Amino acid sequence: MIKAFKSAAAILISAAAILSCKVSVTAHADTVLPDVPIDPSESVLIDGADMLDDEQEQELTENIQETAEYIDMNIMVYVSGTAIRGSDSKTQMFCEELCLDAYGRDDDSVVLYLDLAGHGDTSYAPYDFIYTRNRARFYFSGETDGAEDRISAIFDTMNPYLPRGDEDPYTAIERFISGLKFYYNKGPSSLKYFYVPDTGKYITMTSDGVLKQRDSRPKNWGMAMLIGAVIAFIASIITFFCIKSHYKFKSVPSSLHYLRSENIKYGQRSDMFIRKYQIRTKRESSSGSSGGGGGTSSGGGGGGNHR
Repeated sequence: MIKAFKSAAAILISAAAILSCKVSVTAHADTVLPDVPIDPSESVLIDGADMLDDEQEQELTENIQETAEYIDMNIMVYVSGTAIRGSDSKTQMFCEELCLDAYGRDDDSVVLYLDLAGHGDTSYAPYDFIYTRNRARFYFSGETDGAEDRISAIFDTMNPYLPRGDEDPYTAIERFISGLKFYYNKGPSSLKYFYVPDTGKYITMTSDGVLKQRDSRPKNWGMAMLIGAVIAFIASIITFFCIKSHYKFKSVPSSLHYLRSENIKYGQRSDMFIRKYQIRTKRESSSGSSGGGGGTSSGGGGGGNHR
């Protein structure tokens, strides 16, 4: 029995050691992504709905470019005068195309799409969208990122200026720019990583803003270390009882140990089955399923706003 306890303790201690070693090995498995410098002059405002006068457009453009330089990310604001018919995903893909056409895949970028095509028509349900890419996704996380929903919070400050039939895009865009500055100053959200479907990579960001990619899903090493600590604690308890049992006085033996089984006669003997065991095997489905929402094929993120 003592040997079994010692073996169990050794196994638990080994498991804890393997967990700690795995942390150090995995820490070097990431690939650093390039930090692409941005040109603030490339951050633009496109008024496709023709709802801003020249002075407003000039003021907003200057504000956008100053903010782009401040947060070190590309910013594009697209005020749409043409409705994108179909599902919300079509609007999301359109925003991604806008971003990739204007900037590189490795650039840190934010795109605001304002759906003002149905101006004055209250039967039309507009859908606005904020698209984020690379480092911007960590600062301006959305609902589908499993982190603080900062994008919805930005839209909450914009919506009072976007009532159906009486939209004020100038003030709404100002609120959008202020939201970018606010959350940039606040620092990255609680988003730990995001997945890029078309490359099969996971993207993380270090505390100093360096983006890294890896082939496997990042582990929660804080939880792993906690599990290792619990294993080590259990191993210490087992070791304690091993030592204690080794020095414990043996109990008085029972007189039954000295009786021969052939000298014992039973008046009646029966077998009682008090438990019934069932073994269940999980049946795997022949077809897989996948979740969706939020992200785009090349790893961009963001969030939408129905009005």
